[in-house]
Amino acid sequence: MSELFFLPHWPVQANVIPWYAVLLLVALLAGEAASRLRLPRILGWIIAGIALGPSSFNILDRAALNGLRGVLEIAVGLVLFELGQRLDVRWLRRNPWLLATSVLESSLAFAAIFAVLLFVGAAPLLAATAAAIGIATGPAVVLTLVKQLRAQGQVSERMLALTALNNAYAFLLWSLLFAWLHAEYRGGWLEVAGHPLYLIFGSLALAALLAAVTLALLTALGRRTDAQFVCLIALVVLAVSAATMLKVSVVLTLLAYGTLTRAFDRDRRFVSLDFGRTGQILVMLLFGITAASLDLSLLPAGAAAAAALIAARYAGKAIGVFALARPSGLSLRKASLLSLGLMPMSGVALILARETSDSYPELGPALVTVVLSAIVMLELLGPLLANFAIVHAGEVAEEA
Repeated sequence: MSELFFLPHWPVQANVIPWYAVLLLVALLAGEAASRLRLPRILGWIIAGIALGPSSFNILDRAALNGLRGVLEIAVGLVLFELGQRLDVRWLRRNPWLLATSVLESSLAFAAIFAVLLFVGAAPLLAATAAAIGIATGPAVVLTLVKQLRAQGQVSERMLALTALNNAYAFLLWSLLFAWLHAEYRGGWLEVAGHPLYLIFGSLALAALLAAVTLALLTALGRRTDAQFVCLIALVVLAVSAATMLKVSVVLTLLAYGTLTRAFDRDRRFVSLDFGRTGQILVMLLFGITAASLDLSLLPAGAAAAAALIAARYAGKAIGVFALARPSGLSLRKASLLSLGLMPMSGVALILARETSDSYPELGPALVTVVLSAIVMLELLGPLLANFAIVHAGEVAEEA
């Protein structure tokens, strides 16, 4: 035995370093620096992730990011559950034009992206899959900005509602396109018909079960805020694990789980939905891990198609919002701001692109090149546009 046995081994094994703590600390500092420059803190978190990731200084390498994948899924689940909780179904009933706006902006965005990608030479299946993914607005960006700015008003509330709905549409279309993918690459009738149906109805059934269990537990716990907080954190983690184990969609399950829990809660058993500091930590990690996972080397190859996708996406969403602005009770000025607020695109799009790539390596490289290039562009531009929309709508609380 060496006489210096009591000293640590050198070099230190990378797998013993708590990389989530390193990322969290750097993201915190970068977020505060962005805030002092009067920029959204989100932008600092994203830049921190990019800087630490494999495309920059490679402090967080691919192995470290794979180890953080569970944290990423829980953070996405938390965001989607809270976004679903904020979707007021009764508001949609009172104002059906708002629901019509969501359908129109999503449909036009899909059609515009599909047409433009076909025009630049993409295969129809690739164009349709990218268009389905492109419908979704980044839920974490919108929800985090609204909470940080303590925003209240027509633009902010509609951003949340339309984001929740277009994420649901994106997943449903993406699931249905799996039938086309199966027919193209595998051809088995059971896969063609069964897989999309299992993804959709399996996710909704799990969400309904979780909502029923949640409300039963909240009835037993009473209206204690601390007990409800612990209960919901545990249930969201279990929901993510259950969706992964059952091979249904984490995205649709958590979004539907939040929506159904609110819809079934007629006795208002929720005291308040505030994940507090724990939620803040997970959201910071979500932005950091997502940004670190982006492969910037794809940008030169996919920049042209990605720019076309972004332009078409904005045109489709803007036309849809403007077309029904007056019937839905929104001024044209606020419609223009709402259109900008729907531009973020990040976590959910990244998950859907990677799930497609994992299931169908034949389609993967081309899809990932286009979609990830668009995400890289909007990862930095999207938060600035959404922040601009909320601020210029005059919906920011004075204390924020």
